[in-house]
Amino acid sequence: MKFRLLSILALLLTLQASAQLPQDPTVRKGKLKNGMTYYIRHNAKEAGLADFYIAQRVGSILEEPRQRGLAHFLEHMAFNGTKNFPGKGKKLGIVPWCETIGVKFGANLNAYTSIDQTVYHIGSAPLKREGIIDSCLLVLHDWSHYLLLEDAEIDKERGVIHEEWRTRRAGMAVQRLMEQAMPKIYKGTKYEDCMPIGSMDIVDNFPYNDLRDYYQKWYRPDLQAIIVVGDFDVDKMEKKIKKIFSPIPMPKKAAERIYYPVADNDKMIVDIEKDKEQPIVLCHIYQKREATPDNQKNSEKYLRDGYIDGLISTMLNDRYAELRQLPEPPFQSATGRASTFFLSRTKDAFSMSISCKQDNILGGIISAVGVAERARQHGFTQSELDRAKKLRMNAAERRAKMQADYRNSHYVNECVDNFLEGEPLVSVDFMLENTKKLDAEVTLAEVNAAVKELITDKNQVVLMYAPDKEGFEIPSEQQIEQVILAAQQQSYAPYTEAKLAETLVSALPKAGSILSQKPYRHGFTEHTLSNGMKVYTKKTDYESDAVSMRMYADGGTSLYGDEDIPNFALLSSGVTEGGVGAFDAVTLRKMLTGKSVRVSPSVGTKGQSISGSSSVKDMATMFQLVYLYFTQPRRDDAAFASLMSRQRAFLANRNASPKVDYNDSIRAILYGHNPRLAPVVQQTLDKVSYDRILEIYKERFSDAANFKTVIIGNFDQQQLNTLLCQYLAVLPATNKHEQANEANVPQIIGGTAVHKFSKKQATPLANVSIYYTADVPFSAKSDLELDFLKRCLSIAYTDSVREEKGGTYGVSVDFDLDKADKPNATLKISYNADPNRYDELNPIIYQQLKNIADNGPLASSIDKVKQYLVKQYAQAAITNDYWSYIIWHEIDDDTDFDIDYCKMVNDMTAADVQRMAQRILAAKRCIEVTMLSE
Repeated sequence: MKFRLLSILALLLTLQASAQLPQDPTVRKGKLKNGMTYYIRHNAKEAGLADFYIAQRVGSILEEPRQRGLAHFLEHMAFNGTKNFPGKGKKLGIVPWCETIGVKFGANLNAYTSIDQTVYHIGSAPLKREGIIDSCLLVLHDWSHYLLLEDAEIDKERGVIHEEWRTRRAGMAVQRLMEQAMPKIYKGTKYEDCMPIGSMDIVDNFPYNDLRDYYQKWYRPDLQAIIVVGDFDVDKMEKKIKKIFSPIPMPKKAAERIYYPVADNDKMIVDIEKDKEQPIVLCHIYQKREATPDNQKNSEKYLRDGYIDGLISTMLNDRYAELRQLPEPPFQSATGRASTFFLSRTKDAFSMSISCKQDNILGGIISAVGVAERARQHGFTQSELDRAKKLRMNAAERRAKMQADYRNSHYVNECVDNFLEGEPLVSVDFMLENTKKLDAEVTLAEVNAAVKELITDKNQVVLMYAPDKEGFEIPSEQQIEQVILAAQQQSYAPYTEAKLAETLVSALPKAGSILSQKPYRHGFTEHTLSNGMKVYTKKTDYESDAVSMRMYADGGTSLYGDEDIPNFALLSSGVTEGGVGAFDAVTLRKMLTGKSVRVSPSVGTKGQSISGSSSVKDMATMFQLVYLYFTQPRRDDAAFASLMSRQRAFLANRNASPKVDYNDSIRAILYGHNPRLAPVVQQTLDKVSYDRILEIYKERFSDAANFKTVIIGNFDQQQLNTLLCQYLAVLPATNKHEQANEANVPQIIGGTAVHKFSKKQATPLANVSIYYTADVPFSAKSDLELDFLKRCLSIAYTDSVREEKGGTYGVSVDFDLDKADKPNATLKISYNADPNRYDELNPIIYQQLKNIADNGPLASSIDKVKQYLVKQYAQAAITNDYWSYIIWHEIDDDTDFDIDYCKMVNDMTAADVQRMAQRILAAKRCIEVTMLSE
């Protein structure tokens, strides 16, 4: 009888674990007769806007050898002509049509291709007319099955793809190292050679029909999902989707969509890849295990397993963080977590990632493995588990509180993950209740048993990325295997930790007071505290469970002589690494576990600041941390020694990447080799003084009366007033009211010059940056004119340099307008290209700006920018960050950047933008810095 009862109980538990999870009732999910899936959700957070997505279970893993790179190429072609948006005659292409409604290419209109999936989207489309909805759906319809793929357009795009490849490979040695490693760690599988960027030989030369073959084979309804989220009627949207997408045909003999397996290995696989431009040693250790099949993910067991894996990862990483704080840390950093195995969807792993010191590679690996092994042998402690659970519970509670604040993209991503990865599509409320259930049920014994299954010494793959430089010795593959296996056989003592204190602040002075309160602009209230500090507050519900704070005072490092320059580099990190009050950095992190709070002090060139954020319930903790950073910065010689050790290790091979030399050169040239902008190198650290760092920091935060503070969020006013009095009004004040020393603030030099130099690069690349500077009237209108100029130039460069010439992946344009700078306006234009095309492309860059100065921007460009900015304003104005930006301009510059913004946008003319371009060129201040390949 007892056996039968136990069997029944086990059966009940099994059935409960395998029970299907309830789908989020706010999402309407369905499937058309042709096999296409759809997801629809109403969301009113972004009024009058919607996101339109098509997700596809298709990626580069499905390419045949002759098609390497064509999955990604096809993604590009989706924007170059479709059945209903051919871009010919009077019929606009997808990009021009989207820009007429304020949907910007790149920002709101984009796509990505990965190994197993391809996703296209139109984001933040304004639903001003029914026809816009129909047209957005028609774009998705064409992406699904009706790309034109014309010969001429294919040929034009080859150059763009090639430049994207060039930019990615030249920018990151890791990209090249990954490509070198994959044939070794995935030997004998489809993953050997499947990076989406593909082969440039194929991209440059493939026959047109190879691309069409891939498209016709894999872009089909059963592998596609339409996802629409936004401010619309769900029933009407469903009818439209059924009408528009049901006629798309499903192939009669569809190829099987295979998810390719990854084999296990008895013997450890070790692969070391080197690159001359790789600056640091990275070691990744994977212990492979089977991934949960998609059809088993919608279960309580899957959620429970994920919950436990998350707890283990959190606790392990806390232990790694402790080791990192040792006076001589064994590694730069290390993490451990449950994850996928490298890039493969069908295999999971426990993975450790170690940034090794170049003079202690094996020691770092041994220490990192030792942390995992200690956990495997002895498990975790109850106090560690309690903290990790608090972290998970706090996150679930905040998600539930903030669910009304989520943008369309949040819900879209959940639907995409459900379709492409099989992730459960459950409501936030369900997840909160499930987390509460798991918090109560999951025991330390269960977690420690799971650790023994997760962390192992079998089925291991080790991948190392290392610098390739003369005189630098890297351990052999055999040595790495030996030390890992030895570390996994070693016995470790159980982990212990001290009991944590109950409170952050042990004693407080008598509370101060609020001397006055009066209305300020834009719904803010100005408070004057008893120590002279000015505080500006605005209660908002844009984010239901969020409060942000920023404190700023003039001064900064500009008040100190050049002899202190070495100390500036570690001024902020040198203080925060020591912890605060009675707590070192590790203990402080533990004390804050389960709280949503972040506070960080900083000392910059022209001022010092403290930035903070918190949930509503943790607002008091944020104020306590601010109080401590002002009054009790903590000296910790061991922590500072650890920081210096890690900095020296990081700088050991700092200049491996040509990008570092390039950026150093830009700063030196632009600012006339100002010593305050000199790069931090090994010799800099020799002159750093911890005593002086603490002295400067304390001086910068000694006068609270000089600080202005902005607090925005969903706070309770009475509680906020109490916190202001208890923690801010009591801060020390000297009433010096210091200002920055402008003589010590680096400024861009004048004149016109072109600086060109060459450097060896693994992937030949021309790096070009052009800086125009000028004095313009400081006003909201000038700022807007510069913004229009930037965006009109971007459109012109996309048309001329990317689309017409196929010469670059993109040209970046940006500007800065700062009242205190001399000159106060900067326009920056930068791009990468084939060095052999520099002489052809660079004149176009200059000519496009001159064209606007001579003739004004195109009327169509002005209209596109207007549509985009008006739409963007509506999205920005419901965020705390926007109002923080507005109020700081009011406080510091006495300039209102919000008033009549949309009217100014709509009133902007081509002549206004033309005059700004003329002003920029008339200043005759232009510096180009270009790095070519040797």
